[in-house]
Amino acid sequence: MPEAEKNILKKLVVDPLSVIPLFLECYADQLRLATGTGFVVQKSNDIYLVTNWHILSGRDSITHQPSSPTGLTPDRLAIWHHIKGKLGTWGQVFVPLRKSDGSASWLELQKDNKIMDVALLHLSIHAEVQTYPLDLALADTDLVLAPSEPVSIVGFPFGLSSGGSGRFAIWKTGHIASDLDIDYSRLPVFLIDSTTKPGMSGSPVVACRIGMHRSSEGISMGGEATRFLGVYSGRIHGESDIGMVWKPEVIRSLMSQQ
Repeated sequence: MPEAEKNILKKLVVDPLSVIPLFLECYADQLRLATGTGFVVQKSNDIYLVTNWHILSGRDSITHQPSSPTGLTPDRLAIWHHIKGKLGTWGQVFVPLRKSDGSASWLELQKDNKIMDVALLHLSIHAEVQTYPLDLALADTDLVLAPSEPVSIVGFPFGLSSGGSGRFAIWKTGHIASDLDIDYSRLPVFLIDSTTKPGMSGSPVVACRIGMHRSSEGISMGGEATRFLGVYSGRIHGESDIGMVWKPEVIRSLMSQQ
């Protein structure tokens, strides 16, 4: 992030992580089908959008049926990007979701014939756009976490934002509901307990600690630590507050395809 913009964030008291999530809108022609959350990561000079497979495909990741009651699936995605040099302003950029041959524009992964609900979409960045990639090295922060500890899901519930007409993300608190090193349902997923809402799919999940926290070497008495934990993809079913978080290894596997 440019130093001038870091100074703006300090003056506004805006957490740098609040600028990372991007508001997404899924369209079938001119009809908006759904909203969601995403964020970008960078590999060399290439920028990729990370979000859920079910957002880009418009289909349930298990049944593969259309998620919209219209029965339609999106053909383009609107991404609300930050405008360069004007922190606090955003512009809508449309990205096609299908290639000329009708195949998907995004990268996806399967395991045991199951779709992993994370997708990677290569972006061509306009000159007037400023990106704030999430540093995947945050996944390796030496911060030891256990079930019941709080985490943050940073996104856009019901398409809302903390900036009114702007697009700063909203922070939602949840708690770790399963051991991080154990895979849920034989997938690279762990569980959180949180009253998340529609529109938060694709949100980054982070653990932020100030002051005393645990590391692999014991208790740290000071400083700050932020660990990126993965991509939120929704509740395990509609009547539960238990949600799924796909681990960072999925993003790294997708990026390794490039």
